[in-house]
Amino acid sequence: MHTTLLADDLTGACDAGAPFAGRSRVGVFVAPASPGAEWNVAAVDTETRAVEPREAAGGVRAAAGRLGTRLTRGLLFKKVDSTLRGAVGAELEALLSASGRPRALLCPAFPDQRRTVVRGTLLVGGAPAHRSPVGRDPAYPGSTSDVAEIVRGGALRPVCVVTLDRVRAGREALARALDGGGERIIVADAETDADLEALAGAALAAPELVLAGSAGLAGAVAAAVGCAGPPVALSAGRAWLIVAGSLHPATRAQIDALEAAGVKGLRLDDDARDPGCRVLVEAIRSGHPAFITTGEAACPTLPARAATASRLAEAAARVLAGSHPDLIVATGGETALALFRAVGAERLELAGAPASGLALGEAIVGAGRALPLLTKAGGFGAPDLLLTLLGRAA
Repeated sequence: MHTTLLADDLTGACDAGAPFAGRSRVGVFVAPASPGAEWNVAAVDTETRAVEPREAAGGVRAAAGRLGTRLTRGLLFKKVDSTLRGAVGAELEALLSASGRPRALLCPAFPDQRRTVVRGTLLVGGAPAHRSPVGRDPAYPGSTSDVAEIVRGGALRPVCVVTLDRVRAGREALARALDGGGERIIVADAETDADLEALAGAALAAPELVLAGSAGLAGAVAAAVGCAGPPVALSAGRAWLIVAGSLHPATRAQIDALEAAGVKGLRLDDDARDPGCRVLVEAIRSGHPAFITTGEAACPTLPARAATASRLAEAAARVLAGSHPDLIVATGGETALALFRAVGAERLELAGAPASGLALGEAIVGAGRALPLLTKAGGFGAPDLLLTLLGRAA
């Protein structure tokens, strides 16, 4: 049975797809590219995070229309941001309509990254999402953390909530809660990985469901269908090029930790000068890591963020022209996409996840050439995450 994941950005497609790579590699495609039947598990990035709901829905319908029999005969998973950025309701409604499936189960919880849903409210680090740093993101849907309310803003069919007591009431009771007939979107609570496992197990007994969630639910589904594998090892070698475009405090802290540890880096400021990359090339050629990131100035609009990501990717491409890193690390969906385009990638092939929220694989750039790549969403990870990973690669 084919498994197909649709995500609204590239790091999302990767962190949701990576848990399924236990048996074979997972292909990741950027629309309008689409997987063929040879891929048992594949993810498609529709690149709709930063557009208006009507356009986002159109992008999902177009991507769904290119899936062929994968749309109706396999497992269909709509990857959503764990903090519900983007047009979640409109995209889920579009996928339900395109696939002809009557119901969806939605749970954005990702306990490993401190994202939970309790009484229908999305919490980040124990606080309502709209009051956390993500609430200031231009893609966040307003001044609420009520998941059902957010979904109703773009969905046409009814939305209901399954609370923790029902999630934990046993498989049969949960299966009844997910059935009930009729067209609807079911928002489920989850506070732990065990809650996600319960949801995945019950949902897989209802093949008419579209499953929707973050990498947390994706991991539980991968385990339930037998596609999950152990954490994959990073290859030896510390000559990494780390490209970090996210302004989320988690990523900024990770870059600050690298700099404090003596890792060579380049911070792009707001002027138009061509940044000098020689010091980064020399570091990588000498077997050492290097990073490229943004300056400290905020990017208040989505177009400004996209432009900054393009500058980062262009600088990274110049470093790659003069060196061969052991690993390229891309942090943030816009940055990952800009880098994907800058190197002329055709697709990504995922080997698995070294740790929660990460995806390790290769960017396939044609003529048998592949670039080793690790992706990470901007809002994930402890301040010492990148340093810890570098230590494992020594």
